[in-house]
Amino acid sequence: MKKSLLALVLCASQVLFGQLNTSTDFTYTVSNPYKVVDGSKYYFSKDNEILSVKYGRGVFTFQKFGGNKMNEIKRVEVDKTSGFTTESYEEINGKFYFFYSVWDKEATTEQLFVREIDFDGCKFIGEGKRLIKVNGKVTGGFNAGSLFGFGASSGGGKFHFTKSYDDKKMIIQYRKYPESKNDNVNKDVIGMHVYDFEMNEVWSGDIRMPYTEKRMNNLSYSVDSDGNTYILSEIFNDDLRKRYTKEGEPNYSLELIKISPDETMTHTPIKIGDKFTDDVDFFEGKNGELVVAGFYGNSKKGGIDGFFLSKLQGDNIADVKYYEVPVDVMKMYLSDRAQEKMEKKDATQDLKMTNMLLREITYGEDGGITIYGEKHYVVSSYNPQTKTTTYTYYYQEIIGAGISADGDLRWMKKFPKNQVGGSARGGMGYYLITSGETDYLLFLDNINNIQLPMNQFPKAHRDGKGGIFTGFKVDRETGETEKISLFDTRDAKGIELFQFNTGRIVKVNDKTFSVECYKKGKEDVMVTIIMD
Repeated sequence: MKKSLLALVLCASQVLFGQLNTSTDFTYTVSNPYKVVDGSKYYFSKDNEILSVKYGRGVFTFQKFGGNKMNEIKRVEVDKTSGFTTESYEEINGKFYFFYSVWDKEATTEQLFVREIDFDGCKFIGEGKRLIKVNGKVTGGFNAGSLFGFGASSGGGKFHFTKSYDDKKMIIQYRKYPESKNDNVNKDVIGMHVYDFEMNEVWSGDIRMPYTEKRMNNLSYSVDSDGNTYILSEIFNDDLRKRYTKEGEPNYSLELIKISPDETMTHTPIKIGDKFTDDVDFFEGKNGELVVAGFYGNSKKGGIDGFFLSKLQGDNIADVKYYEVPVDVMKMYLSDRAQEKMEKKDATQDLKMTNMLLREITYGEDGGITIYGEKHYVVSSYNPQTKTTTYTYYYQEIIGAGISADGDLRWMKKFPKNQVGGSARGGMGYYLITSGETDYLLFLDNINNIQLPMNQFPKAHRDGKGGIFTGFKVDRETGETEKISLFDTRDAKGIELFQFNTGRIVKVNDKTFSVECYKKGKEDVMVTIIMD
């Protein structure tokens, strides 16, 4: 009986999968299988080819992929190397680099080295070059970078790396060990080193922050093509470090700190009025200017009421523009019961969104922009019997908005998604690709969500359990949306894919991207998606 029931379930699943209508906007290929390489992985692309750099058991493995199916065409192993800590892999202006740190115990110095990577030759170019030497320990960059991995920043170990949006300059920064453990007294000293794309130093210095740790909360930083660096900070009005006063007003302000190559420091306030900001960061503007954007709330109680954005014009910040999320948008893709509860709550208090992170801003040919944010949070659970803590990671709904070149709101809507996993990101989150006036938000989903009514919350997609690579096709001007599907990871050209990881997606060109997956049998394949 059990066998009959299992056969029935499998048959029903095959029928269900067979009903999947794939998008005509995309096609995909699966490469010939090749021997798996265990270890850390990083991917570069150039001239429609991919180079992966993998490190495990003291060996670097370089793999080149190319051709119509992105097959493995070259593999090179580098002799065993150890005694270092990987800091970052970076591409800047067509050059490829591996950064690593070495602690000199005898001399008590922290050192940062760089090795250039030969993309065509699948190897390192020469030996490592020391860029930075610091007496004593460093405590890491003051900004650990985006959890999701988007933007021009990376690192978050001992050193932190940020590229200018024109891809010509890079700043490497680190926080020196504090002189005092008293936050009321100590002012952070940040080591800043700016390089060109050939890793020639433009300028460097130890920059003492203008406020004490108690008063200053550094949010993000950036660098421009002239080598000027920028720090985005929350500055508290007193040493209590509370975000609001007894009257419920903001007890902090936003400030943009600019540090020029001669180490001159200027301060520019960002006027937020009575708003409470959340997840504020730098983003690239259409013409390379810096954009400051994030979410905001209208009260001290927390929660999100909408987006805000502004941009740096010269040494000034343009007026901040706010875009409130309508209640009708907040209620999208919730059960009837949940919507009724929201309506009752809305009658007595303001409705808000929670745990939102601003992910991306994209620009259209007409000067309009689209903004996307994602709901992400982590729940911890402690087991007193085993004395262990487990973490559950949630990557849920996307909120999007279209804004005209004049700053007027065109549309705003919610895109349903409900991903759950036992480790950070994995195959969760989403991948954005833009073509002309269309944005594609692509992610792994539960097949039961393919035809999701407006009054239903999406069923959970469990990370690592396989799923449909699907998403939304969004008209940037009107917000008109179409649900699309690309393939089922349990049957991609007859191959079941494992370890699908959105962090491994590599852009090959404006219409092509690839992701490496495991297929069991100690073999990997490269899946390549082409926009038709």
